[in-house]
Amino acid sequence: MFMSRFLNYVRMKLLNFLSIPHQTRNDVSYFRSLGVQIGNNVSIISPVSPVIFSSEPYLVSIGDNTTISFDVVFVTHDAATRVIRNLPDGNKETVIYGTIEVGNNCFIGARSTILPNVKIGDNTVIGSCSLVNRDIPSNVVAAGNPCKVICTFDEYRKKHEKDFLYMVSLPYEEKKQYLMNHFGLQE
Repeated sequence: MFMSRFLNYVRMKLLNFLSIPHQTRNDVSYFRSLGVQIGNNVSIISPVSPVIFSSEPYLVSIGDNTTISFDVVFVTHDAATRVIRNLPDGNKETVIYGTIEVGNNCFIGARSTILPNVKIGDNTVIGSCSLVNRDIPSNVVAAGNPCKVICTFDEYRKKHEKDFLYMVSLPYEEKKQYLMNHFGLQE
């Protein structure tokens, strides 16, 4: 188990060092082996920190068809209890843990942090760099520090309909050419 974690860590550092383009990490089996409950068709975008799921990965569950962007962190404990432990009248065993549940068909934006005892509903988008410290309902877009609901998912969809491009399955070079043309850019 340790060797597997170590090799994965070295692999990620090497990929980052070599500046290999970010790719979707389809091998969620590693995180499942740590105890994270991960549904079907989940994408975790690299680069991925070895501690993405905190020190208690078995307290995290992620639903089907969910995407976790790069540098997202799931924090399953409140280590600030260390201060309480060190007080003259503090108990040396004091700690707080909590579960984190992410629903089906969600997107968690880059560099977001999800704190303990949080549930994120189905069909929910969490904006980049958000600090999710409370439950977020289904069918919404939420963002910020602290994270709060910005609009319903239907409002988001309607607002951005004119911006939608239909080219997810294009190979890299075709996608690049499509985007260069779309935005009027030249190589």
